[in-house]
Amino acid sequence: MKKFRVLACTLLVTGFGLTSCSSDDDTSGVNNETQIEGTYNLTAVTTAEATDFDGDGTSHSDQMQETDCYNGSKLVLNADNTFTFEKNGVVVDTTEGTSGCTSATYTGTWEILTGSGSDVIIRATYQDNNDDDVILNLVKTGNEITYTNDFGTYPDRDEDTGGAILTFGAVEYLYVK
Repeated sequence: MKKFRVLACTLLVTGFGLTSCSSDDDTSGVNNETQIEGTYNLTAVTTAEATDFDGDGTSHSDQMQETDCYNGSKLVLNADNTFTFEKNGVVVDTTEGTSGCTSATYTGTWEILTGSGSDVIIRATYQDNNDDDVILNLVKTGNEITYTNDFGTYPDRDEDTGGAILTFGAVEYLYVK
């Protein structure tokens, strides 16, 4: 009877050992809302005032509805706290009243300033084309990251000439994972 108890206990312990968690378990159930790393695509560029930059007679506060120049913009946050910022936008020659699309790619580092889970504030730092440090304070809520530039500029049209101009005001960028 003693041998039976020892054998039963051994089988029970072995059974628990075979069903324990390991590092190769399936992670397909990872909650993207709490995982920071990943690719976030720009889906909206919301400005303080609506504009009719494309001249179709309809004004929008989401500048992505006024021009395709922002398409393809994204933030890629890596697990090693580095990131890539593909920044597309509109360049305006206010002297000539003309505009075109511009594109740049930057790399830098990111860190969590505060928060946890699906709600965090992230500081992302990179160097621009002038080797100046640029700091972005990003707000992550669920699968979305927003960046607000309270002193930004956005494309608009001169009411008299119809030429391209820059308007000063708050601009909010929305990235979705």
